[in-house]
Amino acid sequence: MTDGSKGTDAGASAGSEQEAAGAGAAEVVSYEVVDRVAHITIERPTKRNAMSLQVFDELTSRAAEVAADPDVGAVVVAGRQGSFSAGIDLKVFGDQVTDGLDPVFVARLQAAFTAYEDLDVPTIAAVEGYCYGAGIQLAAACHLRAVAPSAEFSVMEARWGLIPDLGGSWRLPRLIGLGRATELVLTARKVGAEEALAMGLGEHALPADDAQGAAHDLAARLAAGPGALRLVPRLLRENLERDRAAALQAEVAAQQHASSGPDFREAVMSHLESRPPRFVGR
Repeated sequence: MTDGSKGTDAGASAGSEQEAAGAGAAEVVSYEVVDRVAHITIERPTKRNAMSLQVFDELTSRAAEVAADPDVGAVVVAGRQGSFSAGIDLKVFGDQVTDGLDPVFVARLQAAFTAYEDLDVPTIAAVEGYCYGAGIQLAAACHLRAVAPSAEFSVMEARWGLIPDLGGSWRLPRLIGLGRATELVLTARKVGAEEALAMGLGEHALPADDAQGAAHDLAARLAAGPGALRLVPRLLRENLERDRAAALQAEVAAQQHASSGPDFREAVMSHLESRPPRFVGR
């Protein structure tokens, strides 16, 4: 949800924007690849990057572009002009405010975030400014969260009589623990960057000056790494749900895949030859 105290205007143009979406509307989620890093950016700065239905659908399609491009080695998800996202644009709900949310509709929105968790390259949420409601749930779906000093997080749904239904109830306890997640969902309080990093809601601190440039540098380092990095997010996530025997077996399978690729041989040879490695990402 958007922040009720600041974001009520965020839904003002959503209906017309969605109606125009099928008729050549301007993109609201941009896509650019630099240094093997795909930058996926929500482009609604005048609405604090609140998510219209078009945003959700374009997030899904952008993730599909990454999955189809073997040259992309990492992803940065961000919002334009200093705000990650103030949450869902209220006009997304339309008549469902009266009749209750349609499960098929909610699943469509959920899929937009799950797509980033399921990518087999590292995904980084570069968080500046507002990261509320749907915004915090998108950030939680990414593999890492890089946090600027301006970042402010909140699970806003309780303020609107709702629960976090875009994966937040599953991902947040795994990130920060059940007690902290419960407290944030119940209170809808705002969490600043320093506290977010301390509780594990963010893993990497960004500088106030050129936060997005620093996020790119982090992603570029990962993108330039060996192909084994593509295996790590899924392996760690899925091993949370496995028993020990199955987890060890999954490690063996992943290691076999990594060690049979060219980057393992390159790592060994570059060490023996005292030169920097030249990884190809496989």
